[in-house]
Amino acid sequence: MAVKCSNLIYTPSTSLAFTITGATKDITPHRFDNTIASLEGPEGLNIQTGLTMEIKKTLYKVNFIESKVINGRTIYTLSTAKPTRASTFITPMIGEKKEDFFWNRLFMNCFISTKQDGYCIALLFRWSGDPLFLKFESTLSKMKNFKRMYDPSTTTVMFVFNIDTSNADDYYSFIAGKYSEMSSTYKRRILDFHSVGKHSEIGQILYKAPERRNRLSKMLGVPLDTNSELLSIITEETESFDEDFYKCKPKLR
Repeated sequence: MAVKCSNLIYTPSTSLAFTITGATKDITPHRFDNTIASLEGPEGLNIQTGLTMEIKKTLYKVNFIESKVINGRTIYTLSTAKPTRASTFITPMIGEKKEDFFWNRLFMNCFISTKQDGYCIALLFRWSGDPLFLKFESTLSKMKNFKRMYDPSTTTVMFVFNIDTSNADDYYSFIAGKYSEMSSTYKRRILDFHSVGKHSEIGQILYKAPERRNRLSKMLGVPLDTNSELLSIITEETESFDEDFYKCKPKLR
């Protein structure tokens, strides 16, 4: 459900982001280095990156502000973080279907490390008192590779897992950016987890689809060798958990 303030409409979209629609023509974006750093609007509206907003009783720390125009109307998306690649390629090591992980509603991101744990599988969620989520917590904590659970903040909970030996080769292939070298069994598991097929974007990356290679070649303006991976290697800093980056600060509204 959206929240209407004056002529602006605030709508939670995922556990990481919300949108501002409505009379966005009254909003003035301020840019720094070609990115939006703040928004000014009617009734003293002043949203800056780093601040926290409450939308439908959910706190969002605003680290990114983006805009796009659809049918002549500007939509602003304000988010805490982008989904990590580990969320796509590593989370399936823990479960079978993304729906089981409260995807978009409570699941925030998967990480390959924390400052305390080194290489691991770390799943960050918004905390919830929903009995289904509490049961889910209990299920995760009983898994054989479960290492620990802790609260990075008053609104989040982190589950940390050791890397199972059966998944180690696939895990380190991901770290090295060798997506196509993951085992055929695990590739299938990734696709099943996201309920997509080989022709999906994820499938085209895992199986080095010619159509994706041709598309990337045109975009980059250079031919790509058939041996080239079709997604760049990860940035480990981005894929590792930074507690301060996610921690909410005094809320704006």
